[in-house]
Amino acid sequence: MIRRSLCLLAAVAAAAGEFNFSNTMGDNMVLQQAPASAQVWGLADEVGKSVTVTLQQAGGATEQEIETTTISETGIIIWKVAFDPIKASNDQYSVTATLEGNSSVTAKNILFGDVYICSGQSNMQFTVDQAFNASAEVAAADNFPNVRLYTAAEDYSSVEKQQLWKVQLPWSVASSAAVGGGNWSYFSAVCWFFGRNLNEKLNYPIGLIATTWGGTPIKAWSSSKVLDKCPYDGDSDTVADLPSQEPFKQKGLGNPNKDSCLWNAMIVPFLRTNIKGAIWYQGEADSNPPLASNYACMFPAMINDWRARWAIASNTSSLFPFGFVQISTWGDHNNKTCTSGGQCIDTAIVRHGQLGNYSQVPNKVMPAVFMATGVDLGDPTSPFGDIHPRFKQQVTKRLSDAALNVAYGQDVYYSGPIASSVSLKGSTIEITFTNISSSLQVKNSMGFEVRDATNTQEWGWTYVTSAVTKSSSTTISLSVPSSVTKPVEVRYNWYQAPCTPAVGPYGCAIYDQDSMLPAIPFRFKL
Repeated sequence: MIRRSLCLLAAVAAAAGEFNFSNTMGDNMVLQQAPASAQVWGLADEVGKSVTVTLQQAGGATEQEIETTTISETGIIIWKVAFDPIKASNDQYSVTATLEGNSSVTAKNILFGDVYICSGQSNMQFTVDQAFNASAEVAAADNFPNVRLYTAAEDYSSVEKQQLWKVQLPWSVASSAAVGGGNWSYFSAVCWFFGRNLNEKLNYPIGLIATTWGGTPIKAWSSSKVLDKCPYDGDSDTVADLPSQEPFKQKGLGNPNKDSCLWNAMIVPFLRTNIKGAIWYQGEADSNPPLASNYACMFPAMINDWRARWAIASNTSSLFPFGFVQISTWGDHNNKTCTSGGQCIDTAIVRHGQLGNYSQVPNKVMPAVFMATGVDLGDPTSPFGDIHPRFKQQVTKRLSDAALNVAYGQDVYYSGPIASSVSLKGSTIEITFTNISSSLQVKNSMGFEVRDATNTQEWGWTYVTSAVTKSSSTTISLSVPSSVTKPVEVRYNWYQAPCTPAVGPYGCAIYDQDSMLPAIPFRFKL
């Protein structure tokens, strides 16, 4: 039976009607650079009033002046303008909006650059203060004044809201104070390291908007249109049983897991903001039936819907770059195979679903999408629960390199080896890989399983215990276990906690030799 659930509780909406900027904007913000026409908007108390909006470079003359009129849109009275495109630079600007009758508001210290949305559950919410080398990382933030930060407060709603209920961190210049706001507060480690890396490589301003809530499933971040396209069978309110360290369970803020609740309250308010792209770290809460098997439908549909809605509201590119982290490991780190159904298998299903059930991204259902895998960066001793690895610098280096390639067209190697074909020769399985910078590296023999024709389940496969060898720079060989009389399928890292992270990161079997990027989990029929 298909079920849908609604948020019945919502926080009190932000006050509307006073002439001002939207609470998603303000001093210190970054506006999206050319070729976009950066949009600025705010609230008003009456339809039909004249508003003059000026853009002025610091210490200089007015560069642009636009006349507009207040209108009623999506249930509120607003004013909005789109500036002529301005190229990224370190030059500071101010924006002043003046209502007829001389009431005016000004936002200062504004930069033009690239703006990114950073969203998802607790591994995106996980802050710099919680990552490895936190003290030094927080202190180093003072060196990046042209990275600007913003964090939305947690909120959920059964209807689309045009304003945030509350802002946790208003637009701020990157600093040790703005980055080091405490555990589960601000600033998101993945978001920060991603933006910092881009700023270093691109040498122009980066704006980062963190809007996250721990322990939440993808359906909460998706509109009703996405849920109609990808309906769930069974109880869609059942999410994975995650460790108690999930933030919303700690804070007692209620359950935000209902359909579209976080889309309504924590994504919709940003739709009028032009963005360059988005990054996403989520999926752990979906590692449970019936959510896991639906992820391959939900995730591409959510990306497409976000793109379409941003394009309508702010003229952001309808194919804006979208990056994500393939979820890491947690649970039984001594397990070599799944002996039954449930979270062990469902985690692997979600990882594959993050690719739209393809072997890589971008692909035909997920264009302009880039990924960093976290499968070899487990952290079983994390004080925040093993579901929250502290290796955020490492996974975000992979993610920002992927962005440089996919979003900026730079020649950067960013994705590890991808299994492209498999053959069975007697009792030997040969697997060939593409996307290799020079040669494969076989570090160990862990992670491979073979299914016998007598087994029709997703679990109970036979673990390969013999050595895995490199046949050539692009091919590996492994022996079919003697207990498997009719091998029909092979897979790699297809369970919850592969790569024995108890001995540290980078513990998977197959890597690109030069970059030390791991092979992406895969399965093939023989």
